[in-house]
Amino acid sequence: MNEYELPLVFFTVLCQWGIGGVIALTLYRLRPTSQMSVGQLKYLVLGLWLVEVVGSSLSLLHLGSPFGAYRAVLGLPHSWLSREVIAFILVNISLFLMLVACWLRPQKSILITTLGLVTSVVGIAAILVSAQIYYQMASHPLWHTPLTQLAFLSTALLLGFATLGIYLNCCGLAVPRTVRYGLLVGCLLLLATLVGRYQIAGASAQGIMLWWQLVGSMLVGGVLFAVLSQRTRLAPSMAVIAGVALVSGEIVGRMLFYHNVMGQFP
Repeated sequence: MNEYELPLVFFTVLCQWGIGGVIALTLYRLRPTSQMSVGQLKYLVLGLWLVEVVGSSLSLLHLGSPFGAYRAVLGLPHSWLSREVIAFILVNISLFLMLVACWLRPQKSILITTLGLVTSVVGIAAILVSAQIYYQMASHPLWHTPLTQLAFLSTALLLGFATLGIYLNCCGLAVPRTVRYGLLVGCLLLLATLVGRYQIAGASAQGIMLWWQLVGSMLVGGVLFAVLSQRTRLAPSMAVIAGVALVSGEIVGRMLFYHNVMGQFP
C-alpha cells in the first residue's frame, strides 16, 4: 500500500476538508441573514476542528521518526515541506482560537468572523504550499502541473461547502446560494482536474477507483447541489450516505494522485 501513501492521503484530504469547511462557514456568516444558532455554530466548528486535528496528526505517520517532526522547521528558508509544517501549525492555532471564541465568547460575532477569515486565508495558503511540494518535482509530469493546485483546492471547496450545505439542511435552515454554488464550483474544479490529468501520459485510471471517485465525488456532489437547490429536506440517513460518499470519493481520488507517480517505482 506504500504506493498510495495512505498517511499523506488522509492528511491532505482531511486538512483540506477542514479548511474548506471554515471557508464555507465564514462566507455564510458574512451574509446579513445567516440564521445559525449559537449551539449549531459551536458544534459545527468543533467538528471542523476535530477533522483538522486528526488530519494534521495523521501526517506524523509518514515520518520515519514522528517525535523528530519539530526539526522540519529548520529548513524554512529553502524547503517547501518545512513551510507546509509552519503553515498547518498556524491553521491549527487559528482554528483553535476560533473554536474557543465560539464556545466561550459566542456573543462576539465580529471576533468569530474575523478568526474565520484569518483561518480561511492561512488555510488557502497552506493548501497551496502543500501543492507546491509536489508541483516542484519537474521529473514527475503528473504532479508538475497546475492541476495539482487545482485538485487540492477542489477537495477543500467540494467537501467544505457540501458539509455546510448538509449541516444547514439537516438543521432545517435555508441553504443560501453562496453555499450551493460553492459546492458547484468544487464539482466543476474537480471535473477540470480529472479531464486535464488524464490527458497527461502515464495517468492510471485504476478501473474501479476512478469510477468510485466519479460516483462518490462528482455524481453525489452534483445530486446534492440539485437537492439543496430544490430545498428538499434530507433524511438523516441520506445525509450520512452523501457525506460518506463524498469523503470516500476524495480519499480514493487522492490515492490515485499518489499511485500515478509512486506506482511507477518498484
